[in-house]
This record gives sequence, C-alpha cells and structure tokens, in this order.
Amino acid sequence: MQTVTDDTAVQTVRFKDRRLTKRIQKTWKKTASGFLPSWRDIQSLDLGEDWENCCTVDLRLSDGFPYFIFLGDALCHLSNLYLSSEGHWEMSLLDIATGKMDEAALNRAPVSYGDVLRLQDGRRVLFRSVLLPLADNGVDVTHVFGAINGKGA
Repeated sequence: MQTVTDDTAVQTVRFKDRRLTKRIQKTWKKTASGFLPSWRDIQSLDLGEDWENCCTVDLRLSDGFPYFIFLGDALCHLSNLYLSSEGHWEMSLLDIATGKMDEAALNRAPVSYGDVLRLQDGRRVLFRSVLLPLADNGVDVTHVFGAINGKGA
C-alpha cells in the first residue's frame, strides 16, 4: 500500500493496489445476475477493507453535485487533493472519480477511468476508478457505486 500526503492539510490518503477496481467490478457483475444490483444488495456484501475505497451517490438527491450516501474512510480526504493541470486546477481527485457518473447511469454499464494525474504540489498519482450503476428495482438506475484507488507515480 502506498501513501499520498497532502502537506497543506496534513492529511494522509491510503490507496489500495490497482486490482481494487477489478475486484469491485467483478463482485458487482456477480451480484447483478442479469439485473442491476441495488444499493441494498451492495451493502449486504462482505467487501472487507475495500469498503474504505468505495463510495455511493444517490442520483435522485444529486442536483448538480454528487449526493454521497456513503464515502469510505480512505476517500474522505480526496476532496482536499487538487490537480494542477491546465483546465483541471479547480478539480479534486474526488471530482475526477465521480465525473463519469452520468455516463454509467445512462449506459447502465460500468465506466472505468485511469490516468496519471499531477497534484498542485507537483506529485504525480497513478489514478484508477470504476463507477457502477445500481437500481432499486433492478432496472431504473438510482445510485452509482464507485471504487477509487491510486498510488504515487
């Protein structure tokens, strides 16, 4: 496990290895069984320490910004880690991670993202996320479940 530190906020974000997104997506697919799983289905899973790097957004309560109903402990600090690249300087790692929620909901399919991102302090992070649609009734997307990880690059 590697660590990325935000010196200005004196906080540490711990990231799991790169297979986290694959594990979560595989579990989602197994849980789906032909229908989109619900948030309740996901909550009943034993994801162990992976829960720390997961989040859930309720799309019905989101109005311009994601409405998190669950945010794993390791992800809480991502809202304080901002990018330095042109066009993205006002975006945090959490913004990047949830930026494709609409695509996951509209396509009713997983959306993966990976990139090497530069933080404001110059550090680089190999970043990966997967966003997975959820449906309370198995059909209509109501939530997006995500897994997010990264390591120093």
